Amino acid sequence: MSCVNTPGRLAIAMKIGLLAATSSCAWEASANPVPEAPAQQRAVQAYDIGAGSLVDVLTRFSSQAGVAISFDAAQLRGLQSRGLNGFFGVDEGFARILDDSGLQAEPQANGTYRLRAAPSRGSAMELGTTTIDGQLLTATTENSGSYTTGAVTIGKGEHSLRETPQSVTVITRKMLDDQNLNTIDQVMEKTPGITVYDSTMGGKYFYSRGFRMSGQYQYDGVPLDMGNSYVQADSFSSDMAYYDRVEVLRGAAGMMKGSGGTSGGVNFVRKRGQATPQTELSLSGGTWNNYRGQVDTGGPLNDAGTVRGRAVIAEQSRRYFYDDAQRKDQVYYGALDVDLTSDTTLGLGVAYEDVDASPCWGGLARYRDGSDLKLSRSTCLDPSWNTWRSQRTTVFGDLRHSLNDDWAVKVAGVYTKNTQDIKYAFASGSVAPGASTTNLLGSMYDYDQVDYGLDAYLDGTFQALGQRHELILGVNASRSDKDDFYSVALLPQKQNVFDPDRHIPEPDDSYFIENSTRGGPVKTVTEQQGVYSTLRLKLADPLTFVVGSRVSWYSSKSDSVFLTGGTEHARSTETGQVTPFAGVLLDLNENLTAYASYSDIFTPQGNYRSQSGSALKPLVGESYELGIKGEWFQGRLNTAFNLFRTVQKDQAQTDFNSTCASSDGYCYENAGKVRAQGFEAEISGEVIERLQLLAGYTYTQTKTLEDIDTSLNGGSFNSYVPRHVLRLWGDYALGGAFERFNVGAGVNAQSDNFRVSPVSGEKITQAGYAVWNGRIGYRIDDTWSVALNGNNLFDKRYYTTIGTEGFGNYYGEPRNFTATVKARF
Repeated sequence: MSCVNTPGRLAIAMKIGLLAATSSCAWEASANPVPEAPAQQRAVQAYDIGAGSLVDVLTRFSSQAGVAISFDAAQLRGLQSRGLNGFFGVDEGFARILDDSGLQAEPQANGTYRLRAAPSRGSAMELGTTTIDGQLLTATTENSGSYTTGAVTIGKGEHSLRETPQSVTVITRKMLDDQNLNTIDQVMEKTPGITVYDSTMGGKYFYSRGFRMSGQYQYDGVPLDMGNSYVQADSFSSDMAYYDRVEVLRGAAGMMKGSGGTSGGVNFVRKRGQATPQTELSLSGGTWNNYRGQVDTGGPLNDAGTVRGRAVIAEQSRRYFYDDAQRKDQVYYGALDVDLTSDTTLGLGVAYEDVDASPCWGGLARYRDGSDLKLSRSTCLDPSWNTWRSQRTTVFGDLRHSLNDDWAVKVAGVYTKNTQDIKYAFASGSVAPGASTTNLLGSMYDYDQVDYGLDAYLDGTFQALGQRHELILGVNASRSDKDDFYSVALLPQKQNVFDPDRHIPEPDDSYFIENSTRGGPVKTVTEQQGVYSTLRLKLADPLTFVVGSRVSWYSSKSDSVFLTGGTEHARSTETGQVTPFAGVLLDLNENLTAYASYSDIFTPQGNYRSQSGSALKPLVGESYELGIKGEWFQGRLNTAFNLFRTVQKDQAQTDFNSTCASSDGYCYENAGKVRAQGFEAEISGEVIERLQLLAGYTYTQTKTLEDIDTSLNGGSFNSYVPRHVLRLWGDYALGGAFERFNVGAGVNAQSDNFRVSPVSGEKITQAGYAVWNGRIGYRIDDTWSVALNGNNLFDKRYYTTIGTEGFGNYYGEPRNFTATVKARF
């Protein structure tokens, strides 16, 4: 097993993990000759690594050389190295560092290295025959074979999960691959503590701790205003093929980009150029003609290894368990990482994603009293001419420069453009007892959005009062330009819910405009800027105090022209809004850390107007968290338990007794106050040898404290979010005669949730359910492997989303299977 070190990055968490390692493996002696390393690994480059402990020197060298080496840090305690200065290849560099230690770095077939005893020549250490199999994890997760990570980057810098005083779950590359998680929607469905709710217009809404996440996205730490729009809900078309991992924060995320919100945020971390050549081919096929092919290749592009490349191509075509719907995805990604000097690395990347689909949106209707129509799960009530075409181009860039061993600066930017053309209709309206038909509601969208993001920060450590401290100072900014046109119109035809007609004629575009019930051109520009800082003070060996703050500037303007007549011009501005954060961590022993944290909440609402014409105040609130985290087996296993409470107030609420020039014709008030509280428990990583596990249980209780409708006071604030949610998946590599096999199994379970109809007041409920999934894999040889995944193995019939009597009720997928063949060389 190996740990992968990204060139130019020296993870503080990796150093700590090495120095704290406590396992006691012996070393394997061998007189066999060492195989010659590939030419790319013998590339010569400059090193300037000072003398120090052998652990520290090896860590710094492997990071700068961009190679992975496995060793047991406990065996190296007390050993020193003279360092390395000059131009060396990887093999010679290891040899110089390990001179007189009695050890050697042995190249492995996969391009990594393993530390072992050198052939006997009076070596300094007497070693046994046990092979070193310890693995030190870094922030990068691909090739780690783990369901956890050594560090997260969602809060700037690199810190272990144990050092992070908030709740963070990492969906690693192995988890993405093992469960075939290819979209953001699929990732969030498997993430502990997250509830996914279907939009009737495509996309998903994500909820964490009872609150909607509303587009809190980062790309490589750069905040953007992606999602959070009328068309896309909170998700968007983004394939996971070119990402290393997804980091999900639960709780207040105001430090991410200012106008944060209550629920959390998501950081997508992309794959980078590789230090060693590697190619992976993947082909899969499954139920409902679900086919996918992917090529992922990369490696050094020059002899010195200072230019590294990556290319990913993926294509997927699929149908669905409901009638006639289909989708085709194409993904192209390329990346370069260039070491401009030994201290400076430039990273560039570009991705293009194309979606061409005939979707079935809108969900299913119900009887007028809210009871289930009990339709077949294959039922689609949409016409066959439904169309969704989405094209997205994303450009990434970052520059990291090490000022010295303690301080580094990073500047990163992201640009993304998304165009969507959508035309569809769905059944809308409840079904009267004894009747069989409902209305058809049609929509047409021309969607065009451009997002820019920039983030720059200085990260370093300094010595004071006998302790080592860390300081982060940064600025970031984002801009979102939306230029949309939409129209919604009632179609003249009816739809028979028990015998749907998929051949209802497609109206001309002019029909939607001439018969529009709402819609028109909408132009929106949202800008955010902020400065932030985080100080990690080591008050004593076991005690760390974390304090941070962000000062934000926010502006948004939206201009709408309604096809039904009239205009709306909304403006929102917030200046110098301060969002503080504080946390404290207390190391109880070498494995456990207790923590507490506090964060403010700030979400602008100035685009809403009261009856007096004034802009509404921002939504504000406070979030508290108290917990304990564990780190075991040199960081290969992480555990967490926490209690949380969030109170938010001044939420914008509709005043139905008023009239304003707005899209819905009503005015708004700052009237809402709600509370969410509960607890979470999570475990991720290697529980026992060869068993990887990600499991999380969440209990969430939401309560309305104040509402413009006083009859709601004291009731549940968000009934969509179940009280109890369990997400569990494990993968076990068998041993002995079955060592080529690995098996996986897991469950997504939740208690009941419900929705109260805004029309009839009926309570529509989905009972609690559990959906079991499984996987079996077989490694044919060092290159080829096959796997079979099964989802909903017991063919549970349930609704993933409960809507109203008229629409928005979505069945979960029936039992289905996917077979995958992979080659890696």
